[in-house]
Amino acid sequence: MIKIKKSDFLFEVKDIFGKIIRTTKNYWNKIFVIKHKELKVSKEEVMKVLNNADEIRKSVQDPYIYLYYKKLNKKHLVVVVKYLNNHGFIVTIYQTSKVKRKGEKIWPK
Repeated sequence: MIKIKKSDFLFEVKDIFGKIIRTTKNYWNKIFVIKHKELKVSKEEVMKVLNNADEIRKSVQDPYIYLYYKKLNKKHLVVVVKYLNNHGFIVTIYQTSKVKRKGEKIWPK
């Protein structure tokens, strides 16, 4: 098991359900430098999605993954979070023009 120091975290934020979601500085860079170079959003916008999402859906493939959607400008920002031991961590972030209505709707009920 890899031990992550508190200083490695970029941010921690409480989601709509009161659970802590974290990401590290290294993983944040991986998302924006390797995975999604085209993405131009701030960490504040991502945090806003997590604690004030328009809609949250559970993944069809993995019951521990939730997709947080928030409309920003003309597109939806999607933050994908995996929960383990009652804490979440960001898996990826992307933008889409259309929300896929797959998976169980968790928020709003």
